[in-house]
Amino acid sequence: MQEKEAIELRAKWGNKPCNHPDLSKEYHLSAATGDYVCTTCGKNGPGRDWVKREKGEAES
Repeated sequence: MQEKEAIELRAKWGNKPCNHPDLSKEYHLSAATGDYVCTTCGKNGPGRDWVKREKGEAES
């Protein structure tokens, strides 16, 4: 997903809760940013397991 699309999606989604069911790599033009974006709400985070870390489920 393009970074611009993620920003627009976040603006449309607002502040509603989301369990981030599907993630996509984030790109700025043709370069990967290193972040992954929730395709539902547009929230992004570093790495593909940021949702698990956010929920405290990441393995040590």
